[in-house]
Amino acid sequence: MITDSLLQLFVRTLGSHKHVKRGAITRHDGESGALPVDVGRVLGHVGGWRYADLTFMQPSQLDRERTRLTDLATAFETGRSNTSSHALWNSAWYPLALSSIEVHAFDPVGCFGGTPEQVVTFDFSSGDTWCVFPTITAWLTALTEGFETEGKDALEKAYAWARANKGCVDVKLPKDVGEQRSKERFEAGIGSWIELRHPDGRCWAVRERRTGFELRIGEGEDAVIRKRTSANPSTEVRRLLREQAAEGFVRNSP
Repeated sequence: MITDSLLQLFVRTLGSHKHVKRGAITRHDGESGALPVDVGRVLGHVGGWRYADLTFMQPSQLDRERTRLTDLATAFETGRSNTSSHALWNSAWYPLALSSIEVHAFDPVGCFGGTPEQVVTFDFSSGDTWCVFPTITAWLTALTEGFETEGKDALEKAYAWARANKGCVDVKLPKDVGEQRSKERFEAGIGSWIELRHPDGRCWAVRERRTGFELRIGEGEDAVIRKRTSANPSTEVRRLLREQAAEGFVRNSP
């Protein structure tokens, strides 16, 4: 959740930049359901504002733009288009800002092994990389830093600040066309399940994610999956595997 103080600072910083043009803010009609809270809060303040050709999404146009992006991504997924950069869009996302080539999107599900409510940016015209901010707060903070100084390089400065402060990571689109068209392209950063079984029949599994790990207890439709965050997922997964081995669990053969 974005703090009021950060949101106010961002709006104030953006609004005072000499190369930012304010636009009329519209309302979301709600036909597709309510917007995620922080998406509504941000766009409710800066929707329609422009910096060069980057425009923050007007709430009234969000559903239409989301459908357009999804249609382009679907055309590539189904083989009706060969524009691989359109594979960068996920239909679950919400566009926050768009330019002639760049998309900034709110990810409510947590793709790439991240957590829900992160922000993903990418070049939709010819890119092959996602830039992932772990939270919408991290994205707003980077933009605020970038727009602190007057100039036409605010976005470049925002990315540079985020990378210098480990506020974002890059994730590559797979090179194989079949993988690019697969929904599994959004699972980059998520490891395979490591499955263990106890002599008494109990099943347990773990897999690493970019920002933590997942546990699966049981199997089939009765399995319970729990997500955990961790600063060092690899170390934590190894620790858990040692603990389960001490309890008598044996790793399944591949």
